[in-house]
Amino acid sequence: LEDFIRKTIVESLNLPITPESIDENAPLFGPEADGGLELESLSSLEILAALSDKFQSPLDDIEASDFYSISALADYLRRQVEEKRATIPSAEVP
Repeated sequence: LEDFIRKTIVESLNLPITPESIDENAPLFGPEADGGLELESLSSLEILAALSDKFQSPLDDIEASDFYSISALADYLRRQVEEKRATIPSAEVP
């Protein structure tokens, strides 16, 4: 999931880096000196739109802390999948 998120961020923001170069625990919006990507706040909306599109589901209850890092985004998406599974009757879960 982390690799998928890295690739989505690089592609949706047209970043001049490889997905593999993003540390999963580095702050996405932090300074480059701290390993961050120095993204702007508008980037979070673009990332959210790209992930919503790829998951074919609105991701509208996301908190700022969920955008801290690749790892935090992955945790958020895992929670979303679990919550959606919990709302589907057991006979419909693949």
